Order: sequence, then C-alpha cells, then structure tokens
Amino acid sequence: MKTVLASDALGRDFELAEAVAVNGREVPADLIYQEMQYQSADSPRQAVYRAARALVIGWLLREQAAGLGLCAADEDLHSAVFDRAVADLLKGKLVVIPPDATECRAYFEARRQKFCSDPLAEVRHILMPAAPDDADTRAKARAGAEALLEEIRADANPLQTFARLAGFHSACSSAGAGGSLGQVGRGDTVDAFERAVFAQGTGLVPSPVETPYGVHLIYVEQCEPGRPLEYTYVAERIRDYLLEKRRRQMTGDYLNRLVESAEITGLDLSGPRVH
Repeated sequence: MKTVLASDALGRDFELAEAVAVNGREVPADLIYQEMQYQSADSPRQAVYRAARALVIGWLLREQAAGLGLCAADEDLHSAVFDRAVADLLKGKLVVIPPDATECRAYFEARRQKFCSDPLAEVRHILMPAAPDDADTRAKARAGAEALLEEIRADANPLQTFARLAGFHSACSSAGAGGSLGQVGRGDTVDAFERAVFAQGTGLVPSPVETPYGVHLIYVEQCEPGRPLEYTYVAERIRDYLLEKRRRQMTGDYLNRLVESAEITGLDLSGPRVH
C-alpha cells in the first residue's frame, strides 16, 4: 500500500510506514481517504489519522456485530443497518445501571446555580432591514438606526418615543404595535438579538444590534431573571444526563478493550482513550 500521511494520537505528524491492518485484514488507503470527508480536523494529516482510527474501530465493531449475526461481515460502516447493529451490540454487551436518587440529589446540590428557569423579557424593537451580504444597505441601515437612537435618548419619555418611531420606521410586522414583540425567552430570537436583550436590565439597549435580518434598536420594558428550580422539577433531567454520561463511559471502556485485544498494525492508537 502507498504510504499515507497522518498524525498519531498525540497530534505528532508522521507517515504510516506500513499498511493499516486490523486482525490481519488490510484497510485500503482509498477507504481511508474516503473516510476523511466524515472527519473534522485541523490539518489533512490529522484528518487522515482520524479517518484511519474511525475505520479501525468501525471494523472492530462490525466484526463483533457480524459474529452475533447482527449485520453482514462487509456491512457499510455508514449505513443505518450498521448503526442499528452497533446499538444492538452495545445493548447486549453493556449493562448500564441508572443512577439512584441519592446520586441525582448529590449532583443537584453541588450545582444548584445551574438549575434555574430561563429569563423572560418584555421587548420592543425597530428593524431597519438589510441583507447580510449587502454592505451598502447595511451601512445606511446602521446610520438610520443611530439617528433614531439619538432621538430616543434625547426625549424625556424614551419608551413612548421608541414606540412612536417603531410605527413609522420599523420593517417588522410588530410596527403596528409600537414594535412590541411581547414576552421573549431563550431561543425565541436570533443569538445576537438575544444576547443584547439579556445582557442588561430594563431600558434602551445602548447601541444598534446587527442580525441576519438587518439592524435593530431594542427596548427592554421588563426583564425577569431566571429563578432557582426545585429538585423535583429537574430530577428526571439529571437522571437522564447521568445515565447517558455513564453509558458513554462504559462504551468508551468497551471500545478500548476491543482495541487492546485486537492486532492493529500501521496505526498508533496509544495516548488518549477511545471514546
């Protein structure tokens, strides 16, 4: 086989000096290069290593699954049949014991600050529309928004002025309601808009905010921060999280046992554990 450029498990670049093989079966270089499309990496060398690693582990799982009659010995590693076979294989090999109430409660008590309801805000906005790739229109929209912002700041009743200007200038359907979007929470708006809303308390957001829709002026009428949740509201979520964490750990342990018991040549899988 032609030498394949790669990197080892610790990120060091090297050339595969020999063909990659699993239990005496060579992994063709063409398959390694094809597998690269499924791997995210910082360099082509790293992508080759990760592709070869994925194939080696895939072949080991397929060998186990085929031995139990769960799939064909040459099943495509990217097929739904293979995915189901691996799921059935792991279900049979791993006995994942769910966390008990004591463990879940301890997790909650150690991380109480993480378990809060989402904040809510009563919001108005003025939208000056501009496509993301239209630099000229964006510049004009921002200039228009800055001018409106100065007018709002200068008024003794900025909220009233904001609502009035929204009716005249906003390209959003909320213009008829003085720019009111009602109550919004996490995930209800695009990221940049959401960050601006929840980055401060109530009042006028001090500068225009750009999103894929254009340039916005934002006024937060009311903002209710997230409130601490009682354990009973999050117990099931904690149990599911800890169960999945335990399942991932046991899966990683199983894969490492497969690697350790296999004869693998042409590829160094030492270093970080398989997961």
